[in-house]
Amino acid sequence: MSIRGMGMAERIHVMREAIVKITQILAGQHINVTQVGTQAYVQSDATGRPIRINLPYIPDNATVELLDALQGYLDHEVAHIMFTDFKDMPKAQSMGIGGTYNVMEDTRIERLMSERFEGSAQNLANTGRFLLENYTVPELKKAKAAGDKEKVEALLTMPVLRGLAGQQIFKEFVDEHMADIKDVYDKLKPLEAKIRGMNSSAEALEVAGEVSTVLRGASPAPSSGMPSALSGGGGGGGSGAGRTTGGGGGGGMEEGAQPGLSDDSNKDKDEEEKEGEEDEEDDEKKEGEEGEDEEDREETVTSSHITGSTGGSLSAIEKELANSYDDKLSQLVTHGVIDASKAADYLVWTKDYDVVEPLHVGKGYMPTMLTSMQDEVEHMVGPMQKDLERAISARSLKRWSPGQRSGRVNPSSLHRLAAGDDRVFRRREEVLTKDVAVSLVVDMSGSMGGGKLHTAAKAAYALASTLDRIGITNEVIGFTTGGHGALRSEEVEKEQKLLGRGYTRVEPLYMPVVKGYDERMATNVKQRFAWLPHSGNLANNVDGESVEVAGFRLLRRKEKGKVMIVLSDGNPACYTSDYDALNLHLKKTVERLSMAGVNMIGIGIQSNAVREFYPKAMVINDVKELPPLIMRELRLLLAK
Repeated sequence: MSIRGMGMAERIHVMREAIVKITQILAGQHINVTQVGTQAYVQSDATGRPIRINLPYIPDNATVELLDALQGYLDHEVAHIMFTDFKDMPKAQSMGIGGTYNVMEDTRIERLMSERFEGSAQNLANTGRFLLENYTVPELKKAKAAGDKEKVEALLTMPVLRGLAGQQIFKEFVDEHMADIKDVYDKLKPLEAKIRGMNSSAEALEVAGEVSTVLRGASPAPSSGMPSALSGGGGGGGSGAGRTTGGGGGGGMEEGAQPGLSDDSNKDKDEEEKEGEEDEEDDEKKEGEEGEDEEDREETVTSSHITGSTGGSLSAIEKELANSYDDKLSQLVTHGVIDASKAADYLVWTKDYDVVEPLHVGKGYMPTMLTSMQDEVEHMVGPMQKDLERAISARSLKRWSPGQRSGRVNPSSLHRLAAGDDRVFRRREEVLTKDVAVSLVVDMSGSMGGGKLHTAAKAAYALASTLDRIGITNEVIGFTTGGHGALRSEEVEKEQKLLGRGYTRVEPLYMPVVKGYDERMATNVKQRFAWLPHSGNLANNVDGESVEVAGFRLLRRKEKGKVMIVLSDGNPACYTSDYDALNLHLKKTVERLSMAGVNMIGIGIQSNAVREFYPKAMVINDVKELPPLIMRELRLLLAK
């Protein structure tokens, strides 16, 4: 979809819509994909299989880099769901190579994702660049400043492995820092073919074992069978069982915790020292022993202080890798969204519960509702139709069509008579150009109750009937809010404390479609118009977002001309602490849609508030005033 003039607003909208579609795809796999708050995280079951992926709700001021990171983060998690065999994750943890395995498996699933879906390769590359720029580079600078060679090698091992897997952005990064990682790179380079050739999670586990063996300074294990892997604790990381990455499980946070940051200091220091002493005693006891069994060897090499011939600590590398790619990304994305949200002019908690659907005609509908509406407005439709037809005719293409057998004689075709061809006439042809789509957007808030909504419904019915008769594509859609469930949510309150500000909207939007673009004014559609004032859905009105939703629906239409007519009785209003933000958002939405080529008209229903927001505005107190006012504006628009 190409929407002129919408810029970042278009991309953010498309990203939000893409997440909705992915949600639908993954629903069959019992995985919930949500867009709520500011936290990015994955919740997993006991096997490590994701059961919920939460992406933060994207604020309108999100940067291109943040959008790239979000898109790649989602692609990465979906790739796990599609291609990972989750039973291998606990195995890797139990062998002490959880971090290394996670890197191997990440590269494998990302390769498959890129092969399966066009565009994923670029998304994942953008996310890799985001991680390097926002995590690896700053951490490298700190490690170098501290003279911490182990930390430098640990930070660069992940890019080395990803580069060897064929990921160009990481290969280039390693080339730039080769002087700091050459020992590790030279030892891992012989495994390049195996790293690139992994075809299953089991193979990724096997290669992870070989990588760990090489990092210890030993020769790699044969490619068949399970690796001579490390055993014992440590290093499971984000790919382990019960994984919850990012901002704190269900979206909430522990008191005083930094959002999106995992706590690596959860192990008692005395316990670590005790384990270290025990490991050293084991090393001394077994030094020089012959014939030790495989289990003893594995226990020996799991010491947290073993230093391989790379010059760095294997445990330091595994610890860095265990702080998995998923975790780091979720932390960075969460912080990026928090920063953007704090500065956003307009902030939404979630759109997950917003509903756009055909208006349901309730059991209380009676045929007299439609009869009454038709009696009042049907007589207006004929004159309005003639008015619009004249306007359309004025902008129609008129031309002479030669080569006809009847009509006016065409002097330039008389030579045909000599050859017995009687096609010497021409006719005047008129091609009516109706390449226009019209969106009628009706305020259904509580203040519209009673006579106002009856007036708006009748006006929309008359306009839609007129446009339908002359073949102009149109939609009629209402807007209000659909519930107050999120208002007292503890999650919302926690997030607002974290941000130091309130959300502009926490209620779900409800937008019933009275008549769709591809529907004609059939009986069932007419019944919706008649039921509209009686529907009982009247609550609050978030005009800016509702007009934006209707605007994107209109911009998707193939017709070149686009007109939106909003029928409303006042300013936006919902449960919020910032009414100025609601008003500003509506103004900006109208401006953006106008820049995108939509002709915006506001019709005030017994209120002149529309004059504050719409470039063309008029007020009607009675439906009888509609024809002369709206026809004048439509004539001007259609005559362009």
